[in-house]
Amino acid sequence: MSDDPLPRCVNWVLASLHHEYPGMGAWVAFDATDVRAYASGRRTDRYGNQRPPSDPDASWGHRSAVSTRKGGTFYGFKLHLLVCVTTGLPLAWTIQTAKDAESHFVLNLLSEARDRGFPVEIAIGDKGYDSQALHLGCMAMGIAPVIPIRATDSVKRGAAGPPYCEHGSWTFAGADYARRATKWRCPSGQCSPASRWVKADRLHPLIPRESKRFRDLYWKRTAVEREFANLKERWSLVPLRVRGIDRVRQHADLTILARLACALLRTRRTSFSGPNREPV
Repeated sequence: MSDDPLPRCVNWVLASLHHEYPGMGAWVAFDATDVRAYASGRRTDRYGNQRPPSDPDASWGHRSAVSTRKGGTFYGFKLHLLVCVTTGLPLAWTIQTAKDAESHFVLNLLSEARDRGFPVEIAIGDKGYDSQALHLGCMAMGIAPVIPIRATDSVKRGAAGPPYCEHGSWTFAGADYARRATKWRCPSGQCSPASRWVKADRLHPLIPRESKRFRDLYWKRTAVEREFANLKERWSLVPLRVRGIDRVRQHADLTILARLACALLRTRRTSFSGPNREPV
């Protein structure tokens, strides 16, 4: 365990919350949000002279349109966050520069959540995280990814559809997480064999995208969006007033620690009024 008191404190608070909610962390959602730097990305002053940016650790990145806010570029960092969809609380996070690809950090966040004792079973992300490497990485950890598919060339050719035969499209008949495969059956049962296993991958995930369960799980992804708004608007994650990625990471750690500590306090206060507690 690290000698730094901040990560030890975070781990203790998360362990205490997990004790209060034993099922916490089974289903998680992940995403990234922009954190604008306390600096300008301009490399020239008003006279046209070259100058280094006041925060050289920040970089230019792209953010998507949200509600009435237009998408576009920004100068700063990104907060990559893993949230429990049941409690809405952060389980793992990291600050990276804005130019870094978001999908590169998901597996590390899942591993960190597992190291903290959370039994992650299902991980939910948006279409931007759709990649073969991420699907295979999640399944290697025993986690079922719930991620919509992008319309790549193979998808347009119908490679992501269920197996079919002269009797029609085959129906889903279950998944084996240990074998990383899904089972499909002939709709009429006249084919020989009448069922077969299909290796799970990006095109054929463990939870089929056509199923009601996939749609119900994907709607729970809004938990991470709500937590972004919560951290930014209520817990002063932004605007930043520090420069340098180390200080920005420390600021994010302290902000999320305060959020978790207050959630733990509310949980323990309500525990005196009865055993039926609502998620924080």
